[in-house]
Amino acid sequence: MNSSNKLPKKPWIACLFAIALSTSADAANYVSDDVFTFYHGGPGTEYRITGRIRSGTPVTVLKRNEKTDFIQIKTPSGKIGWMPADKISSGTSMTDRYPKLEEQLKLNEENLAAQAEEILELKKHNQSLAGQNAGNAGKVSALEEEIVSLNRTINGMDESNLMRWFTYGGLVAFGGLLLGLMVPYLPKRRKRHDTW
Repeated sequence: MNSSNKLPKKPWIACLFAIALSTSADAANYVSDDVFTFYHGGPGTEYRITGRIRSGTPVTVLKRNEKTDFIQIKTPSGKIGWMPADKISSGTSMTDRYPKLEEQLKLNEENLAAQAEEILELKKHNQSLAGQNAGNAGKVSALEEEIVSLNRTINGMDESNLMRWFTYGGLVAFGGLLLGLMVPYLPKRRKRHDTW
């Protein structure tokens, strides 16, 4: 009787859905995340099962049998066995990655909270600046009105000065005319005839 018939059915069904990836001896490797997987004493299913290993367990790849597509592995406890290549995935397992991902997620959440707080502060500052801007706009409007009023006053003063100069000029001209008319009627001095 074949020893594989004695195996529980559920682990074998779970093993059928493993991710098939190529492996290399240099890269970190781990048993695909399937619950438990069995390993054999040789490079094929006809060899007896020598143990089982939990999914996500890191293993060292020793060699590969190209004919049967089985990989020889070494477990963390030092046991050596053969597993189908589709049960080995390269890289880091989720068991190892999960704590790092949680830590990264926590760090990202802290960064998001800090950024949200900074955005809130910037919004408050923006509102404050908008209020100051509105106040400054009112001051600018008042100053513009004052400038317009001063310009009107200056223009009025210019007109007043112009009228004053015209008046003075008219009076001077009139005085000169009167003087010119009166000069001929002024008594003339007689010339003295001095004889020597």
